[in-house]
Amino acid sequence: MEELFTAAEDLKFFNVSQIINEAVRIPARSSPLKFGLITLILVLPLSLIQLVFDISFSHFLNIFDDYLSGRSSPSLIRTYSLLEIFYLVSLFLFSLLSTSAIVFTVASLYASKPVSFIPTLFAIPRIFKQMSITFFYALLLMILSYLALCPPIAVLVWLNMNEALMWGFIIILAIPYAYPQFYVTALWHLASVISVLEPNVCGLAAMKNSKQLLQGKTQIALPLANFYLAATWGVEQVFQLAMQSHLHFMVKLLLGLLCLFMLVAVNLTGLLAQTVFFFACKSHHNQVVDKKVLYDHLGGYDLSKSVALNPSTGSVEMQSLVNDHDRVSYQPVALDAITDTVGDLQNVQNGEPLV
Repeated sequence: MEELFTAAEDLKFFNVSQIINEAVRIPARSSPLKFGLITLILVLPLSLIQLVFDISFSHFLNIFDDYLSGRSSPSLIRTYSLLEIFYLVSLFLFSLLSTSAIVFTVASLYASKPVSFIPTLFAIPRIFKQMSITFFYALLLMILSYLALCPPIAVLVWLNMNEALMWGFIIILAIPYAYPQFYVTALWHLASVISVLEPNVCGLAAMKNSKQLLQGKTQIALPLANFYLAATWGVEQVFQLAMQSHLHFMVKLLLGLLCLFMLVAVNLTGLLAQTVFFFACKSHHNQVVDKKVLYDHLGGYDLSKSVALNPSTGSVEMQSLVNDHDRVSYQPVALDAITDTVGDLQNVQNGEPLV
């Protein structure tokens, strides 16, 4: 990772394949154990929930269709509705947790900040709040983009044309509508990284910053989003076909595990690539990411206290976190000064004059 970011100015010239290649090489060149633990505890459950949700949602649609036809009971619909809500909440949680952990770890490597798995887990709760706010703004934008497709579809239904012709028009309409979907996805992914790495920037502010950084890099951002969504969709479709086939149980199990590992690789690569892409956008706009500032900002996510030795005085200093509204910084408190103050107070109590 050190080699990648010593030439950070070269990232502005990276194309899609080069960004993906750098993303894939990050774990091997830095700390495979750290990324392995993050993958095992966060990315693997995320991928499993994605696959299970895809099967469960298809089954839910079939049951809902039976309910409309009077072949299914309301209690069954309620049960499956609660199950789908549980899957969606779990998907939301593990998606943000995985993004937080990967972005924090990659940024720590960039800033040459020592990082281990446990401090990363302790940093996630503070990052999670900012990313949640950004996610809800992105979700609102996605809903609006989907609603924009409803009026033309309603017109096609109102015209009462045959099904084949209607689907043909829907596909034609979906092509220009695909661009906003890919753009919103790229905007959200970049805004998620911004929410972690830029102080006090989340929600609408992160979306605005993301839009500014995407200027001049849209030709890279859209293919990255397209590749990720296409790879995710492809793995999910293979998994669904394998589970619905009449193959032997062991064959289904092996195919399912293969799809799971493939989706883990896709998700991990996507999370790493969006972080590398953030630095590429910064380099493109000649915005230098200062390592010292980033180091201090990432340190602000750590709620623990540390004790350090002041090399200039040889005295021990305590670094304690001081909350200044939304800002978190470190304030050094010299132990020598505290000791002198305590000694003066004792002299006053003994009736001795202050020196």
